[in-house]
Amino acid sequence: MSEAPFLHCNRCGRPEPQPVSHREFVCASCDYRHFVTPFPAACALLLDAENRILLIRRANEPGRGLLCVPGGVVEGGETAEEAVSRETLEEIGLDLPASEFSYFAALPNRYPFQGYVWPTLDLFYLARVSSFENIQAQESEVSGWEIIPLADVDYREFAFESNAEAVRRLNANLPGSVCT
Repeated sequence: MSEAPFLHCNRCGRPEPQPVSHREFVCASCDYRHFVTPFPAACALLLDAENRILLIRRANEPGRGLLCVPGGVVEGGETAEEAVSRETLEEIGLDLPASEFSYFAALPNRYPFQGYVWPTLDLFYLARVSSFENIQAQESEVSGWEIIPLADVDYREFAFESNAEAVRRLNANLPGSVCT
């Protein structure tokens, strides 16, 4: 992985803006300042009436084959609720309106992408579903899925610690749940 995400200045095109800190890089030619700031990602915690959670297995790196919850980057012009609704539809085919999702937690994450480990801020939203029977996984993003009682989740199988921590917190905050 690269130490710097900016190989060229975004303004003048000169190579290798110089690091000022872990999050700021400055072009020596034009003084343009480049910042590494977290990308917002919206993530779905989907539970049925039996407090079973839907977890997906990633079809791609990072974390190919490991568990996570449906989700992805919030696009320009979208609210986080709209993004989590869109990602849920795109990844697993469940069409839940944005209004069905309730904010649960925000957790930092690190996401290796194109040679750099980018910071993200993962925004977790909770939704209840009547059934998981209509799941249609998008094979380009999801290699499989599991419906697991919260008490039985193996946190060591997650691709991202933020996802594992969100599910831990969900498990701890539901009445009658058992944290493992």
